[in-house]
Amino acid sequence: MTDLELLNHARNTASDYQQEAACQRRAHAAVRAGPTYRLERVYYLSKALFWFATALPAALSVLLLQSRGFTLLQVGLYLGVYSLTVALLEVPSGMLADSWGRKRTTLLACALLIAAQGVLMWAFSVPLLLVWALMYGAGRALISGALEAWFVDAVEEVAPETEMQPLFAKAGTVELLALTLGTLAGGALPKLFTGLPEGAVVSPLSVVLLASVVVKGLLFMVVLWGVRETRPAQTVHGTSRTGFRVVLVNAADVSRKRPTLRLLFGGALASGFALAGLETFWQPRFAELSGPDTLVLSVILAGSFGAGMLGNLASVPLCRFLGGRYALVTALTQGLGGVAFVFLALQTRAVPAALLFWLVYLTLGMSGSPRQTLLNRVVPSGARAALLSVASLMTYVGFFAGSVVLGGLAERVSVAAVWGLAGAVLTLSVGFYLRLEGVQGTAKAAPSVH
Repeated sequence: MTDLELLNHARNTASDYQQEAACQRRAHAAVRAGPTYRLERVYYLSKALFWFATALPAALSVLLLQSRGFTLLQVGLYLGVYSLTVALLEVPSGMLADSWGRKRTTLLACALLIAAQGVLMWAFSVPLLLVWALMYGAGRALISGALEAWFVDAVEEVAPETEMQPLFAKAGTVELLALTLGTLAGGALPKLFTGLPEGAVVSPLSVVLLASVVVKGLLFMVVLWGVRETRPAQTVHGTSRTGFRVVLVNAADVSRKRPTLRLLFGGALASGFALAGLETFWQPRFAELSGPDTLVLSVILAGSFGAGMLGNLASVPLCRFLGGRYALVTALTQGLGGVAFVFLALQTRAVPAALLFWLVYLTLGMSGSPRQTLLNRVVPSGARAALLSVASLMTYVGFFAGSVVLGGLAERVSVAAVWGLAGAVLTLSVGFYLRLEGVQGTAKAAPSVH
């Protein structure tokens, strides 16, 4: 064999070896990834895009509206209408996703959210602001559980033995990371467009709305091309007003028989009321304390997401240390959050206020999973999804009440007074969970509701 033939043979052998090695690497990667790998990528990417787009204007939306002449009372009103819309449509939208299809429902939600952001770009009057609140609330209700339902069904179809908890943990991590990055990006973006006129349709603050629309458009494309729904749409009469009424009647009946559930619903109402004061008015309050620096506001909000993540992680050893007494854990952490909230209201400097703001979110993260565990223990399995939706409804009702009541107080007195009242309500809500601690032995799953 000549030298040239030997060289060609060596090259071909090396090429064959490289191709075989590449095939083996792909095969090993597929084995490691498992049958749910593609589903996870689509689901996590969708979660990341949604929460990134949601977080982009989160730190600046109230400041944008104030720059257009809206008062804090009007801001509280539109947030209240938004919360009430989500609350009223949450259970019916879940029924729609089950009957019409999760993919279709998610695409409709994306279209509504994009259209709502377009309306907000042109919102210089209260009527347009209310149109935005209704459209955006409907979109958030539609998207709230549709993709998660698709993901669970799809995973169970391709890998029935898969443990879902680690997958949900990954999804939660992706969500908080997207919120943090979106918030920081939203705060930095206006600084790139300082030459735009303030208070105009396209201004430094409204640029983040355009960016949010673009990311939501990417989400629409990911769902359109990535979600493959093999589960056929069903004709379910539960989407009618009669079906919705049956859900609420069953919830009321179970609540009457289960005092623990009534206590949990009361805690959800109080938490929603306090959360309205925290989330609605933190932007103008910190703008007073530190100045309207968008990057500073974004860092404060991003820090709250990090504190919430840390609180979730800390709740696991805390629950273990207290022997699984979830009502006691919730009472302790929510009480600490309420006291921190009251002290937050008293602050006149930005740094201690930011630290207390993060402490409140830390305690909210610590109390969330124990409270959810208590709720899942007491609801009957046959009515679990409906009653969990009703519990979420109670939170939204509390948020609506807080937005309206506290908005008027902020306009007439101050944001500090609002935070003092909200902190007191959060502190007093500890009574619900201390009462639960006394009857925790009876807080077990009830028989299914038929």
